[in-house]
Amino acid sequence: MARRARPPWRISHAVKGTELESAIGMVYCTRDILFRICFRAAVLILCLLSAQPSEAQETEDSLTPIHAASDLGDLIGKPIQQVQVVQTGRWRSEALVTSVKIGEPMTGAAARRAAQELLNTGGFSDVQVFVERSGQGVRLRLEAVPRRLIAARRLVGSTLDATELWQTMGLRDGDELTDEKLVQIQKQVQDIHRSRGYPRARVSVQTRDTDARAKVVLIVQVDAGPPLMIADRIFIMPDATWSVLSDVAQRYRVSKADRLDEEALASANVELEEDLRARRYPMARVRHSSVVKDGFGFVYVYVQAGPHLRFRFEGNERFDADQLTDVLDYDKQLDRTAAALTDRLASFYRRYGFLDVEIHAESRGTATDLVNELVFHIREGEIVQVYGKEFPCLRGGPRSVDALLAEVDGVLTNELPGGSLIGSVDPKIVDATLGPKGVTGARPSPLEPDPTRIYDPATYDKVVQHVRDLYRSEGFLSAMVGPVRVLRRTCHRHSPPGQCVPLPLPSRPSSACQFDPRGLPVDDEAPDARLQCRPDRARAITCEPRVWLHIPVKLGPRAMLYDVAFDGNRSIPEADLLEASELDVGQPASNLELEKARRRVIQAYREMGFAYAEVRATLDLSPDHTRARARFIVNESQQVIVDKIIVVGAERTSEPLIIGRVSLKIGQPYRASDVRKTEERIATLGTFSSVAVSLQDAYVPARRKTVVIQVQERLPQYLDIRPGFSTGEGVRIQFEYGHLNIAGEAIRFTLRLRLSYLPDVFILDEDVRNNLDTLPMSRRLERHNTASVLFPEIGLGPLVSLNFDGIDVRSNARDFGLSKNALATTLNIRPFRTLSFGLGGSLERNDVAIFSDQSVIEYLQRPGVTGDLRRLLLAPDGLTLAVAQLATVSWDRRDNPLGATRGTLLGGSVEHVRAFPGEDNPNTKLSDFLRVSGIVSAYLPLNDNGLTLAASMRAGRIIQMMSSSDTYPDRLFFLGGVDSVRGFLRDSVVPQDVAERILQGSPQDPNRLTVNQVAIRGGDVFLNPRLELRIPMTATVHTTLFMDSGNVWVEPEAFEPWKLRYASGSGLRIATPIGPLAFDYGINLDRRSWEDFGAFHFSIGLF
Repeated sequence: MARRARPPWRISHAVKGTELESAIGMVYCTRDILFRICFRAAVLILCLLSAQPSEAQETEDSLTPIHAASDLGDLIGKPIQQVQVVQTGRWRSEALVTSVKIGEPMTGAAARRAAQELLNTGGFSDVQVFVERSGQGVRLRLEAVPRRLIAARRLVGSTLDATELWQTMGLRDGDELTDEKLVQIQKQVQDIHRSRGYPRARVSVQTRDTDARAKVVLIVQVDAGPPLMIADRIFIMPDATWSVLSDVAQRYRVSKADRLDEEALASANVELEEDLRARRYPMARVRHSSVVKDGFGFVYVYVQAGPHLRFRFEGNERFDADQLTDVLDYDKQLDRTAAALTDRLASFYRRYGFLDVEIHAESRGTATDLVNELVFHIREGEIVQVYGKEFPCLRGGPRSVDALLAEVDGVLTNELPGGSLIGSVDPKIVDATLGPKGVTGARPSPLEPDPTRIYDPATYDKVVQHVRDLYRSEGFLSAMVGPVRVLRRTCHRHSPPGQCVPLPLPSRPSSACQFDPRGLPVDDEAPDARLQCRPDRARAITCEPRVWLHIPVKLGPRAMLYDVAFDGNRSIPEADLLEASELDVGQPASNLELEKARRRVIQAYREMGFAYAEVRATLDLSPDHTRARARFIVNESQQVIVDKIIVVGAERTSEPLIIGRVSLKIGQPYRASDVRKTEERIATLGTFSSVAVSLQDAYVPARRKTVVIQVQERLPQYLDIRPGFSTGEGVRIQFEYGHLNIAGEAIRFTLRLRLSYLPDVFILDEDVRNNLDTLPMSRRLERHNTASVLFPEIGLGPLVSLNFDGIDVRSNARDFGLSKNALATTLNIRPFRTLSFGLGGSLERNDVAIFSDQSVIEYLQRPGVTGDLRRLLLAPDGLTLAVAQLATVSWDRRDNPLGATRGTLLGGSVEHVRAFPGEDNPNTKLSDFLRVSGIVSAYLPLNDNGLTLAASMRAGRIIQMMSSSDTYPDRLFFLGGVDSVRGFLRDSVVPQDVAERILQGSPQDPNRLTVNQVAIRGGDVFLNPRLELRIPMTATVHTTLFMDSGNVWVEPEAFEPWKLRYASGSGLRIATPIGPLAFDYGINLDRRSWEDFGAFHFSIGLF
């Protein structure tokens, strides 16, 4: 009779990590070669782990299958003659078994010890134990599967986002790798690519060893192959829906000719579904199906919009339906349930003082209707006002009760409505002022609450948190504030209609102000519920529309910092770390300041090249909490040395050009400041949209690391056409062509052509309109054309660049026209991102013509013009040639040059001009002068909502280098316009010394000076202080209140800084992608007879 084959005996350990599964099965096989007799044994269950408190308990579902077996009692107790470890797979781990001794009797415990010892090394993911007869004893054979941990992951050749791919696979750094796992990863990545539109994708998986033997870098190489494209999309939806949702196809994110990406399609379904729900189709459903035919994909999108939702409000008296609909902000809400919308409305009412508001929602309609209604039933109730705030238990501390009350009121003003500078206009006042004068309908007064007298529980939670954080930042680390206790009286049941006769409170609230023996505050008992009336219509309970607030403040002891300790620092002395932390012993201890100090200490280590340094910070308090020691626990890791620098992403740009701007040095520490400098210097090339400097395999610590400079190049060439309009220039159009990277050396060429025309309808000054009407179209059409070439590298290092400009300008000022042709060169030096210097020179051909007469000299030769008048009005005109040298400096720390909200700007320039008259110019005098100007601006944020105070001071003076020298008209200083004094039109302010001559003249004097005789309204000295308050109204719309002042003088000797012209006004700013659009109207506060009441201005950008 044939014997049945019997399974071998073995001990199998299934493990997860280093945890040994409790199930152990043993299979024993014995083979006698001499007699060729095989015995088959069934499974023998060895005794399980002894149930001791220190050992893990085994569960039934963790046991491996048990096979029937014959009696193996003869193996138990036999000596172990050999322990053999067999490793499978590509890796080898250290495998030395010392817990089982040769000659030791064979037991299940011995087998478990051997398997556990290998698993505890961390180098194996699975161990199976086999027992075989060997002579008079047994041989213990352990088959182990080595593992490695992922140190870093790399995805090569894939067009998919690596982070998204790893997340989809659930693969992280530190995960386990085995041969089987690598095969799974290969299949997963291949399946993902095929589902994402790459049906022919091929994937290979490799690993690379690191300095740490147990860790490897996982490299996934992808050959995606050609993508499967969408040939067409077909949208299927009910006919009744098409009429109102005809734009569904445009809103669907996946388009024709896109890759047939199932994940993108699923995401597009969710986005369209969310878009429909935001448009008040709460039951919208979107799904799709894909069909592949002849190598092309076809997508069918099924859209079921469901009924449209409409809001109705019943019982609302103080707010209309449009206001309440805006409050719901339905399209931006994540939770659009009726309960969430009701809570949003109730919160809105409470913020206006309607503490007792009651709102419930009612849904009307079914899923088959075209329209459903959500009706909000509102009982507004009365406005409940706060009549007093008390701070019991406040003893000592750095601020008085009044100061604390002001702090609380400041938070309330910022958080609650009614604290803004601009409020609603009462329609009754509008009617009384502008009409109608007859009988009108109801005109409810706008609700303008006092935020300091409103009780909103959610806002007062913020108040309590703010006050607590404030005191704890000042050293009162155990300070307790709140909870807020509300005192409100009940109205007598027989109160007259519309009135409340309050009943007395059953008791006065009192805070025990309890502290433990160490002086630390403890919680008070729960307040008496009878102290706060709660309205209940069912029980006919009404409450007084006034509350008193009881806010306990228990400070406890104040902890002072008496010591700063550092543990674990080896490379940086403690004194240097203390200086870097900026902590001062003797000051109040603060967790907030401690966290800031911790970050500064980390930054100090980063600056020394310890890129992997970690710092923890704690405050050790004395038993009585009056003293505190700041302790920093430092794990320095190892200093990172730059081993190699590589550039990634520079396909068109010269790599040596980039490397030449790297501040990091090979063989030197990887310093944080050098990283920032490198990014800034490379970014100044202007050819990259992004620059990032990082370490290769950043999560793998190592002594020497490769630095990766990742750049993303812009398109090398562009053509930009920009139409525009401003009150100063009129209608304009600009053409700009640029090449950002000539020859791969980041050499930039820019050609700008700008034409502008100011129609008569936009010219408010009659004199200016008459002057411009005398010009032919070729001279009235203003132009500003430039051709520039910038060399970012000229052999003087990465901080120096050279710029060449060709300029062709036709500009019409108020009283004269200028035609200029020039060649200019500028040497730019930028040692830091915020600091720049410029040195330049230019050759200019200028042609200046006065509009009123042929020339200034001819005008001044008229009868009756005095010598003083000549001195005031004389300026070089006609054709002249000029040589100019210019030096500039700018320190710009603004957060946004076009609309700053914080920071400062300091700038200055000195220009030397020497001009020679042309051959046909009757003006034969030379001009030789210095033009000095400067600006100081500061921007101060007043709160976190965008309220900003902006201040600016500009000044300048022209210094004549020769007694007979006159200033060029285009180098004179002018005032008036959007960038100086907004109560005047551009360049229209008459110099102060000229204006005084006009005002002093007698009307009967035929030789007196009139404003019409002032040919050029510019001077050699000017002063221009400005102040502006920028007030946010919405996220994109701001208003402003401004005060501009300034003046200009022809003669420097006549300069009187206290004689200024003033203009005040308001404006509107609208944020756009190209910068804020500014609309301003300024009022001339001290008008002269020839001046307008004010002026309107439009511009892009703010000062």
